[in-house]
Amino acid sequence: MYHRPVEHAPEPSPAFLPPVAQPAGADFILKTWSGRLIALNVIVFLVELYLSPSKSLNSIPYDVLIQMGAKEPVLLAQGEWWRLFTPIFLHGNLLHLLFNMWALYAVAFQLEALLGVRKFLLVYFLAGLGGNILSSVWSLNLSVGASGSLFGLLGCLWFFERTIQQKVKQITGFKPKAGAYTVMVVANILFGFIIPQIDNAAHIGGLVVGIVIAYVILRATPNRLIPQHLTRARIVAGVAGLTFVLLAIIGTAPYYVKWRLTRAADSAERSEERYYFLSRLLQLDAANSDRLVLWHHFRLALQVKDFSSALIDFKLLSGDDGFSDRLSALEAELLTQEDEVAVSWLRSQAK
Repeated sequence: MYHRPVEHAPEPSPAFLPPVAQPAGADFILKTWSGRLIALNVIVFLVELYLSPSKSLNSIPYDVLIQMGAKEPVLLAQGEWWRLFTPIFLHGNLLHLLFNMWALYAVAFQLEALLGVRKFLLVYFLAGLGGNILSSVWSLNLSVGASGSLFGLLGCLWFFERTIQQKVKQITGFKPKAGAYTVMVVANILFGFIIPQIDNAAHIGGLVVGIVIAYVILRATPNRLIPQHLTRARIVAGVAGLTFVLLAIIGTAPYYVKWRLTRAADSAERSEERYYFLSRLLQLDAANSDRLVLWHHFRLALQVKDFSSALIDFKLLSGDDGFSDRLSALEAELLTQEDEVAVSWLRSQAK
């Protein structure tokens, strides 16, 4: 059998974005910003764990995440705007942290080497901020994680990859197959739609920011891929920036959050879920000006047996006109439901 001499064998096709040799061990953690970001996220998670009464790696308590700066719509609407930024460093459990840090280790240094430290950090932090802004508009759930920042890195790398592929096609007429970053972006977005707990709005927001920054960098910097066009770069950057500012204003506006919570409460099928959204509505309405919401919260507090909250509602409602008649009607309703515990509590308060 004939074997072709090694020196005459064809060279393999180079990758569209050739990987850069990545430092290992302590050099990666101490000498690269990719490694420092991983270290910072791990340190913050250790602080979360320290503040958790149970010290469980499987779930950081809701109260601890709130204390540390998680994205929470009601608190955002009450003026705590920093919650659009601080969730970038928080994680809900060990698995969440490990998955994001593995992804950061896998892709971050390549972009850091390609763009330089300043532009890399700009992508990372703006994408995290943009992801949380879109999440505040779309989702009422508490949200934490570096995923928005990671999707920003992926979006930036994807845009570079696609631009190179288009240049190759333009020169050779050959259409390259989907690259690694295209596969990663599509797979992770689909994964986000499959798993309900994943904040896909934050992923998409981070992805969009990463793509926009990549476009602006290529248009503003002389390169061999696309013509430089400073005016177009400035327009795209300005429009994108203004759009996300407007989205931030909408997502943190008290009236918008109240409208979203009201819709969520009205559409909730389970009493516990409806009670949760009404509780958050009352948290937003510190003056308890919406007496109808307060009354419905009181009724549901009795149904879910949250008698401490029911007592607070009872005292707030007791001075309202017609309160005694409404209590009598509520007692009759609870009797038809054979809820003896709630009826007994209601009678004890009405004495």
